[in-house]
Amino acid sequence: MTIQSMIYDPPTISTRATHSIRNAKTEAASFSLGLPAMGDFVMARRNKVIGILADTSQGKTSVMSFIARQLATQIDADNGEIGVYVTWEDTVEDFGIGDIAYYSKIPLASLYHGDVNEGEYKRMLRAAVERAKTPLWVVGQSDTSTHATPRMTMTDVSAALDYIINVQNKNVRFIMLDYLQRISRADMRSERDTRMQYSGVMDAVKELALNFHPVTFIASQVTRSKVEAHKWRQPQIHWAMETANFEHTCDGAFSLWLPHKSKDVWKLGDCLQEKNNPDDVAIFVRKETMLLEILKQKKAETGQVRAVDFLPEYNTFVPYGTADKAREEIKRSSHED
Repeated sequence: MTIQSMIYDPPTISTRATHSIRNAKTEAASFSLGLPAMGDFVMARRNKVIGILADTSQGKTSVMSFIARQLATQIDADNGEIGVYVTWEDTVEDFGIGDIAYYSKIPLASLYHGDVNEGEYKRMLRAAVERAKTPLWVVGQSDTSTHATPRMTMTDVSAALDYIINVQNKNVRFIMLDYLQRISRADMRSERDTRMQYSGVMDAVKELALNFHPVTFIASQVTRSKVEAHKWRQPQIHWAMETANFEHTCDGAFSLWLPHKSKDVWKLGDCLQEKNNPDDVAIFVRKETMLLEILKQKKAETGQVRAVDFLPEYNTFVPYGTADKAREEIKRSSHED
């Protein structure tokens, strides 16, 4: 890239803006996350970076993999559009098992242990075929790897995307990076300060989004001391661990909280939100309750806190208060199979 390629004269600006408006008429301006009650999050669009914040073991990977599956249904796979999930957390086999649990509605624990009956085995095979057709690629490691592989840097991720795009001839519409604190900073060692290294990683994430033009999701841990200093533990964007650049880089962000895991301040059955008018829904602490808050989105409303039900055994999310009904329907459909 030359400096001249970054200079745009007024006629070019006008022409490109017109093309962008025309393209918006034929393709959705933003993806739907597919998460219940998050329909007004509008930042999942080209060139944007979306941050997902949570404390440890609060569902970051589950939410990211769920969103990836939803986005994969909104792209044109027949014309080479794909999504890419980059994982430093799970092996490709673990990621695939999570997908098969979602498609088959066989509990994750059963799949991990190979504890499936004949009927479930047939459902598992059908789910595997469905996963094979899903345009969602994974960049990571395998259980069967026989050689040591260093943890990926963002330089490695960019190289992988360049290969997928220019050698495999795929159009990458979205990228999931799971998650910031696991990304190797080996290519940032010129910076001695850890915070500056993470800041450099976030700069590289933004450059990736601008260079390859997907919507890019990146998860991040929040600082434990800030979480534990509050009774209401919905993470805020300035709680992002390691770097303030996370807040500055993200075009949109939302956070996750499983209140039942905050056992020192909340117990099952506690009321999180009272019903103040007929349209409100009272929200209580249950094992399935997850709260999501929209923290940042340019030119759109923020601060909305929403409740959903998280069914970890099926790696899925359903509207708040419907967990029991969803489980009953899953069991009924499995018996019909």
